[in-house]
Amino acid sequence: MMKKMSAIILTMFMMLSLSACGGQKQANDVKNKVENAPNQTKNDVIKLPKDLKEADMGTGTFYIKTSSGTSEKGEVPEIYTKKDTQVMHINVNTKNFNGEHMSYIFVDGIFNTKKQLSDSSLTIDLKGNNIKAGKHRVDIVQFNNNKTSDKVITHKLAYYQVKSE
Repeated sequence: MMKKMSAIILTMFMMLSLSACGGQKQANDVKNKVENAPNQTKNDVIKLPKDLKEADMGTGTFYIKTSSGTSEKGEVPEIYTKKDTQVMHINVNTKNFNGEHMSYIFVDGIFNTKKQLSDSSLTIDLKGNNIKAGKHRVDIVQFNNNKTSDKVITHKLAYYQVKSE
């Protein structure tokens, strides 16, 4: 009886030892991925494709909404800023977008955010050059297979105007 008990305890100890080794390996893998994340982010910069034209392509519609109006009928809504303003917001509204694809939002050709849009409304932050006086362009782009290196399947654009108070 004592031999059986010793064998059971020894077996359990070995099982715990082996599972702990696997757990440590998984913990190390996760740690390595987290430590390398900033490097991966630096290398995966999302850029607006240069060959996009003013043309509207793909399904759905979108417009910008500010307190002064919308871009629904080709209008250019205005936002007013003070000299010391750090962040402003505009509303982006989409209708009939293909929700199976990620939508990448660019302001003046620079990536702002990505969201899964269909019939959606969201607020995006504007900072730096995006709130300087002048006319600014907002592009929404969807890529084939959700890969930014693949072809563009949806492209929509609108403008907003920033004016000083």
